[in-house]
Amino acid sequence: MTTTAPCPGAARQRGSALAVTLHVVLLLAVLGQLVYLGSRHRVRVDVTSDGLYSLTQSTRDLLGKLDKQLLIEAYFSPEEKMPVNLRETRTVLDNFLDELVQLGRGKVVLQRFDPNADKNVADKCQRIGVQHADLRGGTATSISFDRHWQGLRFVYANGKQKVVPQIGPQTSFQAEAVLTPAIKEVLTEQKPKFGYMEWPAQAVGQQQPGGVGWNVLRTLEPIAKRYEFQNLKDEDGALLAADVTTLFLFRPKDLTDRQKYVLDQFVVRGGTLVVFADAADYAIGPQRLFAKMPLVLDAPGSEKKLVDQLAHYGIEWRPRLLADVSPDANTPRDRIQMPQEYLTLPQQGPFGQMYAPVQYPYFFHAVGGDWSKVADQLAKDERGQIDEKLAEQYKKQFQPGLPSDEFLFKAYKQLGRGPGFYWPTWVGLRQKAGNLPDLPEGVAGKVLMWSSPAVLVEDPPQSLDPIGRDLRDMQRVNDHYKKFREKLVERQRSEVRQQAPLMVDVRGRFTSCFAGQPRPRRPSEIKEDEAKKAAEEAKKAAAEAKEGEAKADADKPLIGPEPPKDAAQDAAAGKAAPEPDMLTAGEKPGRIVMIGDSDFVRDDFVNGSYRQAGGPWSVPQSGPQFFQLLLDWIAEDRDLVDLQARAQVDRTMKFVTDEVRPGEDPRVAEQAIAGKTRWLRGLNIVLPAVLLASFGLVVFLLRRAQKRAFLASLQS
Repeated sequence: MTTTAPCPGAARQRGSALAVTLHVVLLLAVLGQLVYLGSRHRVRVDVTSDGLYSLTQSTRDLLGKLDKQLLIEAYFSPEEKMPVNLRETRTVLDNFLDELVQLGRGKVVLQRFDPNADKNVADKCQRIGVQHADLRGGTATSISFDRHWQGLRFVYANGKQKVVPQIGPQTSFQAEAVLTPAIKEVLTEQKPKFGYMEWPAQAVGQQQPGGVGWNVLRTLEPIAKRYEFQNLKDEDGALLAADVTTLFLFRPKDLTDRQKYVLDQFVVRGGTLVVFADAADYAIGPQRLFAKMPLVLDAPGSEKKLVDQLAHYGIEWRPRLLADVSPDANTPRDRIQMPQEYLTLPQQGPFGQMYAPVQYPYFFHAVGGDWSKVADQLAKDERGQIDEKLAEQYKKQFQPGLPSDEFLFKAYKQLGRGPGFYWPTWVGLRQKAGNLPDLPEGVAGKVLMWSSPAVLVEDPPQSLDPIGRDLRDMQRVNDHYKKFREKLVERQRSEVRQQAPLMVDVRGRFTSCFAGQPRPRRPSEIKEDEAKKAAEEAKKAAAEAKEGEAKADADKPLIGPEPPKDAAQDAAAGKAAPEPDMLTAGEKPGRIVMIGDSDFVRDDFVNGSYRQAGGPWSVPQSGPQFFQLLLDWIAEDRDLVDLQARAQVDRTMKFVTDEVRPGEDPRVAEQAIAGKTRWLRGLNIVLPAVLLASFGLVVFLLRRAQKRAFLASLQS
């Protein structure tokens, strides 16, 4: 009997086929799982330093607050039919909307419509406000106009809606800056209300009789759509209603005792008072003469001083001007794009007259760095030697320019600077001996912004003209400015270094500064007393005239119409409504925020009325943005803080500065930049070649040494 052994090759073939089949099945299963998970769960990793491609926490928090459905209607024409330069914006927008849907977790619904494919949809776009763009195109023999749509409408379940007529973001950051506030708007059911009182300034040559106020900021769309403002300035001085929780004062002046009493009772009863204060009003004029105009804080006959009233609450306000001589504090953030934030002066350039930014110490900002860390440098004498004792004193004395961790300053800390101020004043905490805080019992406070240690404090001079009167003579202008600045620098060298506080926040249970005194009467009450006194005098005179009449004549019946009512009765009929008794001690905490400048939020500064003539101009990052953040901070609304505080990082590698000094020939600077650029380009070519050759040489030497060692081992 013979047996046949199994063929080992066939078994191996069958095993290999089974293994390949198993691998293919497992691979398909893994791919299927990846597709399944990828369609339902998405993970994005943004490796940029500033999270350029990630949504901020503001957007995530808003989406997390959704308790009802948010419908997003996208009115888009087909992407393939859009011009090439607009397709990238569609990609950015599609990615952003897709991420909103993912983060909404079922609460965000996206619907897409093509207005070009459906006339009813196009008509709907016209009704709701979505706008189209007609772009011209064509060939050598024909011209055509293509209609493109890229608008959105947000509809929330509460019935509120917001339309974005057109949008073409180049980055997700731009998309978020427009669409996230729109989401916030539809989620807000009731806008917070702020009260305000303003005392406008009179600009030179201004035709408007009411003066310059701050209407621009109150009516800006990002602010007006989120907050309401009510003018509470009452000539009769009535106490503010109980539902008024926040009051803004814009440049208070000519305050009567009655107005001060209204403010006193407001903060004692727990209100929040925000003050933008000035010590002087300087007219700008066509030649930037900066002449002082009348500004009186207290009305004639006023017994209570505003400065004393603020000191009672724990605020030390010195109505004196500040000038910061430090170049870091009065240099614009961007000398090329935004030089008008401070001051530019006419200079004679190679192509005629031009405006160049200069340092004007009365226009400055708080510097974000910690000044105590440069105490050694500040303590150097004229010989360059460090005074160790003085340096130790400076380390204990000087503060960071932006010491507060409040979210109000988050964006400014990233920029390394605070908002720009114009002729600011000293606003700090009340102090006692040793520069220690001397706040009232139950009141806490802190300084939120400081100047640099190179600040000067002075009474407002009559003129702060930095350029002189003759603008036609450039040399005379430059000489005048040089003497103007050198005088301030020389003063700073001869005075003791100090920092000036620019903004304070005090809060607690305040006591009335009118306690123990009769409350100031309202103008209507004064008129009432005057009418009553006049009626009594008239009654007395009439009684004296009747003393000589016979009693019989007095008893005769009156014939004719009834005589007029007594004047006292008329006065009683028009008597003002009674008001609550004076509250001498607060039952709940109040709050006072005071900033030593009001010009940076003034209409003509914010509007850029002087921009073309060299400034000053409160650029968006200085006045409007700070005011908007201030409103959010006061209202304790953090929803858009991260979005507003976001600052993109400049990723441009700059090895050569592109700044041009005032009066310098631009061609000389361009030649220097071109030479350094050529050197860097050459280095960029040569250095990699040298490094590669060095690496090759090192490898060659190592291998040759190894070969020699191997041959030597064989011989031995």
